[in-house]
Amino acid sequence: MFEETVDCPYCGHEHDMSEGTVDLPSDRKFDKNCDICGREFEVEVEFHPSYGANEIIYDTCDCCSKTVRDFYRRGFVLPFPENLVGEVFCKPCFYKAYKED
Repeated sequence: MFEETVDCPYCGHEHDMSEGTVDLPSDRKFDKNCDICGREFEVEVEFHPSYGANEIIYDTCDCCSKTVRDFYRRGFVLPFPENLVGEVFCKPCFYKAYKED
């Protein structure tokens, strides 16, 4: 669970960190001054992975007839090349038509 507070390691005062990830340095650490005791301490931001699952959907390219997992469907991608005839296209066919359009 994500904690949005951190306690000062010197006096224990709880600090709100809900804005702590704005402009976060690459090492995910920054210094903070305690509002109560005035001492400076280091805050390290940790991220924990979360996982999700989705069905794999395959479809057939209307241009080359290949069965593909990553495809472009008319109406879901804008702008869509006008010279493509059909509804579903693999990436190579889509990009080729996009360049020609």
